Amino acid sequence: MQHKFSTTIGRKVRLGRLSVPVWAIAAAGLTIAAVAGQAVGPVLTGSVSGSAGLTVSQTVVLVEAPTFDTTGVVTFKGNAAFAVTTPDDSAATMNDEGTAFTVALETQVGQTSGIRLRLDNQSGKVANAILELSVPAGIDVEVDEVAGADVTLARLTKNTWLLTMDAVPDGSEDIRIIVESKDDAAPGFYTISGRIIQVAN
Repeated sequence: MQHKFSTTIGRKVRLGRLSVPVWAIAAAGLTIAAVAGQAVGPVLTGSVSGSAGLTVSQTVVLVEAPTFDTTGVVTFKGNAAFAVTTPDDSAATMNDEGTAFTVALETQVGQTSGIRLRLDNQSGKVANAILELSVPAGIDVEVDEVAGADVTLARLTKNTWLLTMDAVPDGSEDIRIIVESKDDAAPGFYTISGRIIQVAN
């Protein structure tokens, strides 16, 4: 029996002009079967992997770039009244996310200007944020909510205010920034920049 097996394994099979031993064909067949099994295994397990990007946007944002008050009297929610005049020249921009703005205005000594901010709460719940201003030397600012605003403000430091915004704002103007040049301010252009920073409820 063993002699018959050895004889069979030792035989050669003719493939065209080549002669290949039977044991080589058997070994090749076993190798192919083993490799095929390894390839089919992961396919049959049904495993899927992947990744997805996620962007979290800020809740309290500007609706539009800041605007300027025309000549007149501005009244705050706290009943303070300011007589403002239209700046000689001015410009305002905001970033694409509505979280930062820059205002440039030409002012004169003793002139008072008003800047209006319209905010939106996109969360559908009461939201909190910090308004932070960067104000150059020679300029005084006063910030408060306007009458009927959807915002409540409290001063934290000289140039930062904590604000709480209603869940469903009406889209009207919410905050006024009163800008007044000090007596020793040099005439010319001044730039005020601001950020709205989201804080946890």
